[in-house]
Amino acid sequence: MQQPLTPGGDAERPIMSTPAVPKPHSREEVSGDARSVAVVIPMPNDPPWELFDEIPSDVAIIVSDDSNGNLAMPTRDNVYIYDYAAQEAYAGPHYEAMPHRSAASRNIGHYIAYREGFDVIVALDYDCGTRPGWLESHLTAIDKVVDAPAVRPLLDDGWVNSIDTPGFYSRGYPYEFRAEDRSAVETITATGEVKLNMGVWDGILDLNGVDKLQGGEPGDPMLASPINRIALGNIPVCGMNTAFNAEITPAYYFLPDLWINGWQLSRHDDIWGGYVVKKLMDVRGDLFAYGNPVVAHTKQTALERVVVLEQWMHLMSMGFYGLIDEAVDEILPGSYADMFSHLVEELERGISRSTLPSHYLWTYGELVTWMGRWARAFQ
Repeated sequence: MQQPLTPGGDAERPIMSTPAVPKPHSREEVSGDARSVAVVIPMPNDPPWELFDEIPSDVAIIVSDDSNGNLAMPTRDNVYIYDYAAQEAYAGPHYEAMPHRSAASRNIGHYIAYREGFDVIVALDYDCGTRPGWLESHLTAIDKVVDAPAVRPLLDDGWVNSIDTPGFYSRGYPYEFRAEDRSAVETITATGEVKLNMGVWDGILDLNGVDKLQGGEPGDPMLASPINRIALGNIPVCGMNTAFNAEITPAYYFLPDLWINGWQLSRHDDIWGGYVVKKLMDVRGDLFAYGNPVVAHTKQTALERVVVLEQWMHLMSMGFYGLIDEAVDEILPGSYADMFSHLVEELERGISRSTLPSHYLWTYGELVTWMGRWARAFQ
């Protein structure tokens, strides 16, 4: 186990100004796939490390320590733990772009993996259990495809549902699009290069809390295809089990929690950040796949709390998406860093002329400020 030892810990910890960092290496001898891989896991507290037994030992695990130094030593090697001091030592002036105390704390891990030159980054939640073939499934999906099965909404601004269980929708699927005529999709094919693969989950599905309170928990996403499908349109991008080419990292930013008039905006981090990166992938013509690998999701936060945390997300999503859509209309294909930076500029202009409620605009403005910090980290 390799762990950066940083100021702010107990007295036995030596002070290090430069944290230890993982180094990419070809995995061709191990797996036949030469791409280097880093797995990033945000941890607010200690997980059962056996959840990660199927992560190959030669693959580095980068832990964003959201307990700030209170995690126990991991039970495996090749783990790099970054508490807040270590994050600041690594990121320097760009530490201000790294949120804490939410799932968005994983951004620092993605930033480190990108800066160190890894080819593929895998985002995994600390309560998700890996299964045999988990990593190989992700890597197989991130590749060029020809006539791959694809799902396209019939509406131009429609959505793809990553859960095939009838009557259930993945977290973040807008209520505005759940009527039969507005949720309709067609099955076609797609050719291109997959840059992001979203695996799904079983056991505890990633649904809106209010949906679980009303309709229960099916426990099985009932994937309709053993082959991963391409989402041609909007899709709720859950960040619990995704793998992506490192090149998209500058545009894949998990948004921080905010407090709005004493009420917390939360659980939007991956959904709204995923909406942004998917739109910019569309500009480039890069593809988004979903389906396998399926992880075992093992933890359910109290639904009463989840409902409270998600309330602002439900209210504010469509306004946010509208601003993103208007901004993306002005963006030409380019590097992901350049497109994201341009997006921030267009969002600032869009907010300044929007007639949405003032507290909505304050919230969007705060988020764009964070996005600007992330954009500058890649300039």
